[in-house]
Amino acid sequence: MARHETKKRQTTEAHDEKRNEILRHCAILFDKVGYHKASMQMLADEVGLGKPTLYHYFPSKHAILYAIHDAHMTALLDGLADEELSDDPLGMLRAACINILRQIAEHPGYVRAFMDHYEDLEGTMRNQIRAQRKAYFEQVRSIVSTGIRNGQFRDCDPDLTTFGFLGMCNWAYKWYPPLAKKQSPEDVADALCRPFFEGLSLAKP
Repeated sequence: MARHETKKRQTTEAHDEKRNEILRHCAILFDKVGYHKASMQMLADEVGLGKPTLYHYFPSKHAILYAIHDAHMTALLDGLADEELSDDPLGMLRAACINILRQIAEHPGYVRAFMDHYEDLEGTMRNQIRAQRKAYFEQVRSIVSTGIRNGQFRDCDPDLTTFGFLGMCNWAYKWYPPLAKKQSPEDVADALCRPFFEGLSLAKP
């Protein structure tokens, strides 16, 4: 029984790793030619698989796009979860920005597909990603609200402040990838967030 479970786990891990490898290659192709121009045959060629084998892992191009969205949102949500116990709202926002920038640096194709092709998701896939996006927004908003409530941030609209913060961080997908080898996510986050944080923080008397 134990041997069977071990073999099953190894098979599952190998399958998941192959899926992740396929996603990495597909994200690169989406980034090169655009989601709409990439066919399943082009994706299979990019990955180095026959098209029937690609269909074994992903039944459609939409399924690949959904998996990219899901992987990106999972990484962002996991990053916030790592900071949940912190009592430093500014530090938590800084960590969130660093995590976004790290995803842009390490997975630019994922992030571009996420930013540019959310509207191409349909039905249940789109609903599930919408729920993840909402959960992420609410968690960041909670950080902002905590800072306001604790007197660390000035009184402001938490929704608009959260939209502003995430817009500032996410827009980096347009310009950060070419700089990623020279400037770390930490350094860029500090430069990007400093003016925002100075405006948000409540000045000490």
